[in-house]
Amino acid sequence: MFAVDPQQRIIAWNQAAEVLLGYSAEEVVGRCCYDVIQGRDCNGGLQCSAHCPHFEQGKRLPWVRHMDLQSRSKSGQDIWISVTTVSIVSPRRKLSALVHLFRQADATDPANVPLAGLKPSSPGEMAGQENGSASPFPLSNREMEVLTLMDEGLSTKEIAAKLFISPNTVRNHVENILRKLKVHTRLEAILWAIHRRLV
Repeated sequence: MFAVDPQQRIIAWNQAAEVLLGYSAEEVVGRCCYDVIQGRDCNGGLQCSAHCPHFEQGKRLPWVRHMDLQSRSKSGQDIWISVTTVSIVSPRRKLSALVHLFRQADATDPANVPLAGLKPSSPGEMAGQENGSASPFPLSNREMEVLTLMDEGLSTKEIAAKLFISPNTVRNHVENILRKLKVHTRLEAILWAIHRRLV
């Protein structure tokens, strides 16, 4: 994890980031994130820059959809990372910071095995447990709708209004989602879906 302020300066850098990219917190705090991460797409195009689209999205959305980037470690090694961004806003809805959660985007890495999974290829597969057919996907269509709206930052009340159900029903769906995904928080459930590119 690393966090940046509205000027794109790194204000937090945890030990896992240090292990993955090789930079200590002392080396990167205060520097611009794009100088450190040097993110590029699969064609080598620069994605990290002073004109980061994540900041504009972060002003409007609590979550910025995840993306895979090729970063460069301190030793000069190219490393693919999967990045999910969360915006932190002030009470006046001004962007205070962006928190970037990232991991190595390598399915063979043992650390990523719990995040590896099968993405359903059709709604039928997604509803497999409802219609009795075998499916590796644990959520029902309705639970997936709730999870998608959670990803969009909607509250329990807002989800209820959107789906024309009661807030208690939403809370029941959320409890079922957490139980089925074997996670403890809404954030973990959303990250589960993001890592599988389901939302």
